[in-house]
Amino acid sequence: MSHRLFKVVGVSALAVMALAGSAQATFFSFASDVNSDSFTFAGTAGPTGTFTITQASQVNSFTLLLDDDNGPLPTLAITGLTLQANLTATGGVSQNIAGSLFQHSYRVTGTISFLSGSNTLLSILIGANNQAVLTVPGSQNQWSTSGAVLGADSFADVTYRATSALVNAIAGLGASAAAYGIAVGPSGVADSVGPDDFAFTLTTINTGTIGSVPTLNANRAPTADWRAESSYSGSTVIPTPASVALLGVAGLTAFRRRR
Repeated sequence: MSHRLFKVVGVSALAVMALAGSAQATFFSFASDVNSDSFTFAGTAGPTGTFTITQASQVNSFTLLLDDDNGPLPTLAITGLTLQANLTATGGVSQNIAGSLFQHSYRVTGTISFLSGSNTLLSILIGANNQAVLTVPGSQNQWSTSGAVLGADSFADVTYRATSALVNAIAGLGASAAAYGIAVGPSGVADSVGPDDFAFTLTTINTGTIGSVPTLNANRAPTADWRAESSYSGSTVIPTPASVALLGVAGLTAFRRRR
């Protein structure tokens, strides 16, 4: 995997090489929730073309898996987490793919977080300018039962935010968060520098009865509330405190050179 750590104009090659040596990608994933009585996501109708996607139930629990970029360390499993989603979808566009098959796509912004009790361990932040995508195939005026919400730095503003609660959860498993590419420093919070990506699958999309899928209005948005199961996979590079300091020095040097 090729890791583009950050974009800085005028930063010295030496600083970039040093930062590259101090960061690694971290993989995250879950295989749906472990509850049998609730869906993962709930969506609203969009009479004006805008609709929301939230967690179907805060009671649902998830096992979040962490891996060290397919490296030698074992995969860690943090159990008993809840999912909190606050997404807004808008700008629906429908495109004919072939015959009766259409692809319905929407711009998505907002936040998805993993919590342990009231403590947020990890959040995925989607910027309002370069947004992620909700995409669902179907017929001309109807969704199918599967789709996805996905984003990547190549087309969207995606940031992972790790907290000291995540570091403590990893320590509780007898492992070092730093060994898995996660270090939050004294502030207790660290934002990723990229490359970042994520994908939440949507399966069993329905409006209350299995097989009953949303129809679309003139704005290409669903005409009824809906729900779906989901699984997730994503990756990020979260810098160590030392690399953040290096980036600051390099940026200051570049600024002085421009002056």
